[in-house]
Amino acid sequence: MRKLTIWFAVILIFIVPWEDSISVTSLGSLARVMGLVVAAFWVATMLLEGRFRKPHLFHVLVLAFFLWNFISVFWSPDSESTIQRIKTYSQIFLLMLIFWEAFQKPENLLAGLQAYIFGAYVLIGSTIYNYINGNVSVAYEGRYSATGVNAVDLTLILMMGLPVAMQLFFAAGQGKKETLLKTINLAYLPLSIFSILLTGSRTSLIAILPFGIYLAMTRQIKFDRKILVFVILLVVLAGMLPFIPQNITARLGTLGASIEAGDLGGRVALWWQAILVFSKHSLLGLGSGTLDSAIGSAAHNTFVSVMAETGFIGFMLFFTILAIVFFQAMNIPNGNSGLWVVILLTWVIGVCSLSWEFRKLTWLFLNFIVIEGSFTLEQLNPVSKGIRPLFNEAAVKAEAG
Repeated sequence: MRKLTIWFAVILIFIVPWEDSISVTSLGSLARVMGLVVAAFWVATMLLEGRFRKPHLFHVLVLAFFLWNFISVFWSPDSESTIQRIKTYSQIFLLMLIFWEAFQKPENLLAGLQAYIFGAYVLIGSTIYNYINGNVSVAYEGRYSATGVNAVDLTLILMMGLPVAMQLFFAAGQGKKETLLKTINLAYLPLSIFSILLTGSRTSLIAILPFGIYLAMTRQIKFDRKILVFVILLVVLAGMLPFIPQNITARLGTLGASIEAGDLGGRVALWWQAILVFSKHSLLGLGSGTLDSAIGSAAHNTFVSVMAETGFIGFMLFFTILAIVFFQAMNIPNGNSGLWVVILLTWVIGVCSLSWEFRKLTWLFLNFIVIEGSFTLEQLNPVSKGIRPLFNEAAVKAEAG
């Protein structure tokens, strides 16, 4: 039963990146349907085994933050929106507990992260398909995205997969299956960057910096292999560049002017409106899920949105959660903290232009960092012949030598 729970959880991770592309009648997204299946198997596993893994401090604080959002229904000016947010957070917290319970071994997390790359490939395929067929997502700007997915959301989803795919590429062992996975993960780098460029998202030019810095600075990858990745990326992207529409390259070129003007595509004005809301409800906040109706749009900044909706108390809980996750990432027991720090930094940069506080991927990746940090050094040793855990410093160094 536990094995089935783990594999259904892996399938769910595969679905989450493209969950907005397909709806299943009245049940909502396909991810929600699969989430119900995973939850059912998880409950059955807990009943059969008669045990439940003790939550981490991180989960306690997340629960406190979610409960604070729940309580805000008492002063919310739009109780319907707040109740909808409560439902979303309830589902997310359940999923976090399920993954915390299911992914107790490095190879479980490895399978989950590989599933994320496969799921991101669905978005890449959809984006390139729409590009080939001229199906633009923003008609007046000629930008492309995956079907049903916002262009800026797509950018961050694919960006967060870059360091994951690279690590999976270098961590794969020998054999036909491993060679195939290496090819898939290496190909993800140029294909995802090409798809990101097609979105015309100027945030991508900033969010890609952590990945480049990590690739250049990490000591877990031999210098010649870094050069190999850089050369492959440069050659492939140089070949793809002529296929990027001129209007998109022109838009990307306006990043400097947009920053200098202090506009950032109109986002700064929205941030100021959200901050004004916070100034009027500084302690308790306006109410979870209500900012959109208050200012007529999403704040397009997760931190500002949390601050305005949950007030000083909620924001401090949220900040404490992120601080604990960062501390956990910096103290990964196998010396692979750089990977998780760059994923976290990519997320931070990305959500400065997105309201992602209620998105599954935000909490799942934060959860993954805590899960990886919970592995002991003994668990990080090879568990069986032909299988090498994703995060094993000794194995990486041995191969490098």
